[in-house]
Amino acid sequence: MTNPSRQGLTKTPVTGRPSLHLNIRPFTASPLSPIRAGRCNAVLGLDRLFTGGSQSPSPQPVSIASDPELEPDFQAWLQGEGLSTQPLLLRQCGREGRGLVASRPLPRGEVLLRVPDSLLLTAERAAEESCLAPLLRARSTAAASNSTDSGASSSLPLPEWSLLALLLAELRCRLAAGDRTSRWDPYVAVLPQRPGTILDWPAKEVKQLLRGSPLIRLADSITGAAASSWQELEPLIAQGRKDGLIPEYVALEKADLDWAFGVLLSRCIRLPSRGDMQVLAPWADLLNHDVEAEVGCHLDWDPAAEVGPPAEAVSGALVLRSDRQYSAGQQVYVSYGPKSSGELLLSYGFCPPPAANPHQDYKLRLAVDRQSDPLADLKVEALARHGLPAELEFPLKLEGLPGGLLQYLALLDARPKVAQETYDLASLLFEGGTFPLLDGEDTLALALRGLSSRCTAALKAYPTSMEIDQALAAGAVAAVANRQQRGPRRAAAATTTTVTRPIAGPPTSVAPPSPTSPDSLPTLGTEEVCVSSVRAAAVAGIRVRERQILQRTQAAATAQLGEVKRAARTRRR
Repeated sequence: MTNPSRQGLTKTPVTGRPSLHLNIRPFTASPLSPIRAGRCNAVLGLDRLFTGGSQSPSPQPVSIASDPELEPDFQAWLQGEGLSTQPLLLRQCGREGRGLVASRPLPRGEVLLRVPDSLLLTAERAAEESCLAPLLRARSTAAASNSTDSGASSSLPLPEWSLLALLLAELRCRLAAGDRTSRWDPYVAVLPQRPGTILDWPAKEVKQLLRGSPLIRLADSITGAAASSWQELEPLIAQGRKDGLIPEYVALEKADLDWAFGVLLSRCIRLPSRGDMQVLAPWADLLNHDVEAEVGCHLDWDPAAEVGPPAEAVSGALVLRSDRQYSAGQQVYVSYGPKSSGELLLSYGFCPPPAANPHQDYKLRLAVDRQSDPLADLKVEALARHGLPAELEFPLKLEGLPGGLLQYLALLDARPKVAQETYDLASLLFEGGTFPLLDGEDTLALALRGLSSRCTAALKAYPTSMEIDQALAAGAVAAVANRQQRGPRRAAAATTTTVTRPIAGPPTSVAPPSPTSPDSLPTLGTEEVCVSSVRAAAVAGIRVRERQILQRTQAAATAQLGEVKRAARTRRR
């Protein structure tokens, strides 16, 4: 192996930003590790329409002073459970469904929302309040006695995801039978009958619509997670019936658990400040997502936040701080994370226009070829020495190549003749950021050719043509744009009117709405994506953008390969 200096090749011709030198921390790819034991890990989401467009949705003032309350029983329950006055109002937000709006002008950085711990539905509370609590306690005791982990989560009898789903499904069955003995009934009553996630799609349709797209891997992870949880819960439910713990009117069938999994997928919140604890947070989960919201604009636990009357205030609450200024009556947004429209469609049940989503990407999966590469084991070891797994997903976007992509490709496609060359090549790529010659072959050119060929293969994997997908997506856009503007039908909502006052606060008047921009693109939300034909059109629009990303990436690789060849000819002169 020779190592001529290649320090000058440090930029892509597309954007001019450094991309050929690898920054190990942070690495822009994502390990392809399956969700733990098939569980789903969601951040926050809900079943509502999202108004998309070429820009961030502009929060528009709405008239809320003269209408009766929205979900008065739910709001009364929130007050009774300790939710103090908030500068937010619950109202119907047009195509976005329900949302929270500012009751007064709000500056950037203000605490907008405080939800006390008592209102958080945790896995521990779910285990305590389930009709299967005796079985869960026995399992928890056994697990604790066999565990060396002193953490609180080690005492849970099942993963958080499964415990929360079990209680949700039980409460849904009880409500359907008229049993309203749980303190969570007002919350469960306003949850959607169809969350609109991938779990609501027919299995055959999942394979048909997502064929060729990297979203099929996400779909498999989600559906596999739900199936794994059901397999775990089914024998427990059977034992509970045998022991007489489950009332006869509580079915607790697979359909009930699938509904609960969908609710969790779209609404569950992870709290980084509490060890990534998963919770359901009534009131907080009414916040809508904005693709332009700052990624840091999310809900988290603040141990110093005080809730309740001054004389009875307690410390610790789920908190949201504003990432922008809001006028009275403008909808307040949160970020569910830097998610593509496909991720939002599968996990949250709505689909912003892919072309308007700054987080839209194509997740290119790369892996060591364990079947045909005779050096596969050596490459796996070489990657591990540099803290890298044998499989990675790189998020390709329109604006340039992700850092580390070409280095990873160079190692995968190289064919060193001896073992030591594999380790030396990895060190040069991942530590030195250089692309050496390997037996006379330029490893940078090798990586660029590998990237181009993978883009070609990915483009061929789609079952339909670009023209067909463009026509299908355009037809859906036109159909949705011509529909009467209306909010989604929430399962338990008896009214679609808007709220007149903030929680525990006085009536507030705000300005009327501004007209919707004619240039804004409609977003396909839960009401739409629950229709098979519209769902297919939503996926077609995503496929169009994925193809555009692949085509742009391939063009960038081809252009850079030309530069590499010209530089090589210059050096030989």
